[in-house]
Amino acid sequence: MTCPFLKEAQVKYCQTASLRKLIPLATRGDEKCVSQQHTACPVFRTQPFGEEAAPEAGSACPYLRESLMQYCGAAPVTKLVPYSESLLSRCGNDSFRYCELYLSMAHPGGPGRQVDGLPLPEWLQYSSNHMWLDVTEDGTCHAGIDAFLSRALGQIDRISFVWLKGTHRPTAIVTANGTDFELVFPNPFLLTNCNVYLRADPGRLTRDPYVGGWLFEGIPSPESTAGLAAGDRAGTWMEEEQRRANDFLQQQAGAGTCADGGQFTPGVLRSLDPEHRMAFFHEFFSPFANEKRPL
Repeated sequence: MTCPFLKEAQVKYCQTASLRKLIPLATRGDEKCVSQQHTACPVFRTQPFGEEAAPEAGSACPYLRESLMQYCGAAPVTKLVPYSESLLSRCGNDSFRYCELYLSMAHPGGPGRQVDGLPLPEWLQYSSNHMWLDVTEDGTCHAGIDAFLSRALGQIDRISFVWLKGTHRPTAIVTANGTDFELVFPNPFLLTNCNVYLRADPGRLTRDPYVGGWLFEGIPSPESTAGLAAGDRAGTWMEEEQRRANDFLQQQAGAGTCADGGQFTPGVLRSLDPEHRMAFFHEFFSPFANEKRPL
């Protein structure tokens, strides 16, 4: 599936010009290249045998070329890309759903399913340490944090990425209230890109965790989905996680950490003292949590 904003354009250009200027075929202007007047072109005359060339009347310049290009219809500045190269970008596959321009123009709807007030998109797979993975039919994937973890973190001060490329267990470091938290997707995949836009706006990680706040992009392997849950299984797990979290906070940190309705307050990791803050994080969100409680 390709992005709905991906457009095509047939262009013409001079093969011998030192600076290649792509001109849409629909554009009219100086038509010297498509007539015998091209023989007066200084660029044509500098080519081998250019001055001696005697093209037929009305013939076009032999150095005039045409090509099929693509461009983003949502971008403020049109950038023409060769058709073959665009297929390698996120515009030509399902990854366009996480593109900043697409999100700003299309305004896709949010997750429909909720579990006790927390969004839980059914098309995603979840790990025990509250990370999600989206594997598309074209063989790409994206990963991020779920709404449970985003609620616990609250406001984010900074974010950095441990790796930007290569086969790893993708890892990001987020800072909240002076404490660094390591967010690790528990299974490895080939990391091809990270959402570096979050460096400028780290709050988007928790405001929009399933779409604009994604963390990692890559190519999955069979082991990338090991131990993950989706659908009803994920919903049952999330209900149990909310119950466990409230019990844990009541026992470890006392009153004041649960809001009306039984959910812990947003940004609870910022409000806890350092000892209880790290105990809560390691119990629910560390890679150890995923190994301790496989789904």
